Amino acid sequence: MKARRWQERIAPGIIYFVLASLAVIVVYPFIHVIAVSFSGRGEALRSGFHFFPRDVQWTAYRELLNYPFIWSGYSNTIFRMVVGTALTLLVTVCAAYPLSRPDFPVKRLLTLLLLFTMIFDGGIVPHYLLMKDLHLLNSLWVYVLPTAANAFQVLVMLSFFRSLPDALIEAARIDGARDIGILFRIVLPLSIPPLVTIGLWSMVHHINAFMDNLLYVTDQSKFVLQQVVRQILIENKVDPFTTATNLIPPAPESLKMASVIVCTLPVLVVYPFLLKYFEKGTMIGSVKG
Repeated sequence: MKARRWQERIAPGIIYFVLASLAVIVVYPFIHVIAVSFSGRGEALRSGFHFFPRDVQWTAYRELLNYPFIWSGYSNTIFRMVVGTALTLLVTVCAAYPLSRPDFPVKRLLTLLLLFTMIFDGGIVPHYLLMKDLHLLNSLWVYVLPTAANAFQVLVMLSFFRSLPDALIEAARIDGARDIGILFRIVLPLSIPPLVTIGLWSMVHHINAFMDNLLYVTDQSKFVLQQVVRQILIENKVDPFTTATNLIPPAPESLKMASVIVCTLPVLVVYPFLLKYFEKGTMIGSVKG
């Protein structure tokens, strides 16, 4: 009995210690990025850990926000976030709802075709030739149209639609409602958690995506924010900042860290408001105990 009480006391302490250690490991890099981004040139170039900025300066952010391609990258990223997420939700709902109905013909064949697209892919060269034939190269629509349909998200939405009681839909049909009315007045109001989850997945994808920018877009005014930040971080393109009129230009490390903060800001702002719906949506299809 005493051994059991001792284990019950020590186990929570071990769990809290492990969780606290993991939290420090996860949070520390972000603290380091913030500290370096606000540090002066000498402090930013200092090697080692940075828990807080000792010489607080806004030079890196001021120079970064005066860079015109940052704002064009923001506008292009916001365009693909808003339009791309809206298109994804529209296509996902329009594809999943018919497949969830028991009286829809060839639904098994279409579902197998969806699974087929998750396993096999044409590759980069066919994709590039397709975008070229569709006249989408160097266009903002190349960011949103190819990713409007996602097989995994359609299957997630399909699973949720199938979990809705058939009696609810049959009652609406008895009252004279048509399929479009049932979808928009009954089904979609009940589908807010999976819709928000899929929308959040789509938003995060569009915020982080830059490969389509590398492949299909060469006009720098149409670069997304991730590509602009990638040029600063990886390609070391800091010449527009180091040639500024400042007597002491910001350190390259401060510019890089400031660009990381500017890039992650949209997700940090949006995610807390969608967290409760995200938790509900991710439980779709799980086994309930």
